[in-house]
Amino acid sequence: MQNSPIHSSNLTGQTMDAATREYEIIDITENGVEKTWVEVSVEDSVNLLLNGIRVASLTLTSKDLKAYAYGYCICEGLVSTIDDITGITIDHPNISVTVSNPAYDPSSGNTEIRSSGCVGVKTSWESLTEPLPDGLCVDLQTIFDAMEKIRHLSKTWRITGGTHCSVILDEHGEIKSAMEDMGRHNSVDKAVGRALLDGVDLSRCFMVVTGRLPAGMVAKAYRAGIPILVSNTSPFSTGICLARQVKMTLAGFARPPRMMIYSAPDRVTLPESLLL
Repeated sequence: MQNSPIHSSNLTGQTMDAATREYEIIDITENGVEKTWVEVSVEDSVNLLLNGIRVASLTLTSKDLKAYAYGYCICEGLVSTIDDITGITIDHPNISVTVSNPAYDPSSGNTEIRSSGCVGVKTSWESLTEPLPDGLCVDLQTIFDAMEKIRHLSKTWRITGGTHCSVILDEHGEIKSAMEDMGRHNSVDKAVGRALLDGVDLSRCFMVVTGRLPAGMVAKAYRAGIPILVSNTSPFSTGICLARQVKMTLAGFARPPRMMIYSAPDRVTLPESLLL
């Protein structure tokens, strides 16, 4: 049976904020070979400039760039608070951020090649030691419900299979921010930025993501002040090490009814039936 074609008026171009692009392909299945149309995730690249100096070149999905810039500056430790950001100008491929009190010296040229292949600010997670505050507790079922919500919120992923999603929720499971991007790191930056722009208190929230959890991902959540980070897949050793170092609740393989907690389990409230 042939798929219904998705017609595109412009296969060679795209709008700046396009998350997908349509292509005509040959689809080979057990039922035969056919021509059809599919949507594919768009990869773009931007330069992030801090007070006029480029500090990062990044590959991402070109949507929600303002939220991304705010979140990146917080999650990478370029500023301590979004109040230090006095202006953002987007002139593709450049995102220019003006800050009044940078926590990072943009003239240092201290960059590194990231796992995604992009160039980003080199920051040391080993130096992060201040523990996150106690006080936030989230029911296990609320976390499981959040993992179900992330499936429905991953609209671009359902179309293309090529994006990650990060969702920030309060302790009652109310969604405060949800963002998709081709990169798992970028989706975290965008979700954090959107939440901060909306005035959300991230110390009373938890975040669920679809990506793996190395130290870089954990460090982003930590710098944003999020005490609980949950993924539907695996952490890495560095992610576990950092989470334990800063007393962040870190959980992986959250696929109801199972979840593995690697650090600070006391923030997850378990049903009495599991404690008997």
